Amino acid sequence: MDSSSSALKRRIGLGCMPLTGIYGPVCRDNALKIIHHALDLGVSSFDTAELYGPYVNEELLAEALGSNLARVEIATKFGYRIHDGKIAGLDSRPKSIRFAVEGSLRRLRRDYVDVLYQHRPDPAVPVEDVVGTMADLAREGKVLALGLSGAQPDSLRRASAIHPIAFIQNEYSLIARDPEKTLLPSLLGTQTQFVCYSPLGRGILAGKLPKATQQSPTDYRNKDDRFQPKRHAELVDRLAPLWQIAATRSASPAAIALAWLLSKGPTIQVIPGATDIEQLRTNTCSTDLILTDGEIAALDLTI
Repeated sequence: MDSSSSALKRRIGLGCMPLTGIYGPVCRDNALKIIHHALDLGVSSFDTAELYGPYVNEELLAEALGSNLARVEIATKFGYRIHDGKIAGLDSRPKSIRFAVEGSLRRLRRDYVDVLYQHRPDPAVPVEDVVGTMADLAREGKVLALGLSGAQPDSLRRASAIHPIAFIQNEYSLIARDPEKTLLPSLLGTQTQFVCYSPLGRGILAGKLPKATQQSPTDYRNKDDRFQPKRHAELVDRLAPLWQIAATRSASPAAIALAWLLSKGPTIQVIPGATDIEQLRTNTCSTDLILTDGEIAALDLTI
């Protein structure tokens, strides 16, 4: 493996959210095997949250990593009030942040987390207060780096005035391009890295999504307008360049879509999820693909 490929591999993590049922049931043994195989493939960054499960995603990750806990980077998130296993609103009050982090550390079997994110902005709590509490946790050694998820340039500027924000995590993919408008340009010249969640459009860009009638009734995507038959058909049609490039390259559409994201700059990271080993291998092999300028231009114009 050459140095450029090694550098790219460090920019692909594993988004663990799908491993605890967000897209339908996943066998626990299979979920553990996916994390084990990710380690074998050189994945060293894992993204979780107290919300996923809730709680059980962090526990699953800790169990799977075992003795490898200390040699990988783990990111987790706080910011939701959870009651009887369901979201009961946003909650980024300082005391709630501390309570959430203590719970995450206990479930992750660690004394610290590498990256702590506010999962979503809380209109009831100024971002300065949120980041102030996160900064206190960093000074206490419980957090190594701070991140914001779902944030926009103004809140990032306000947050950065309190403490450096190492990561911004927002949805970004070929079919979710909002970050290109103002957020990504605002990061130019800063030390903040951009982490793309749902980089495969929750499966649309993999080209193998089951029909709506075949999806689990508990599948989160049932609530997503992009998966309604008419909208989904429109997206598939507009993604013709992706299917064509994948066929020409004898590569999977998922790998091409991830390679496109990685081509956007060295501070872009991706955290695709996987519910089987084949998906995991496909995602990680995207680092072996270097798209041409013409391919990138064609994909830029898809949506």
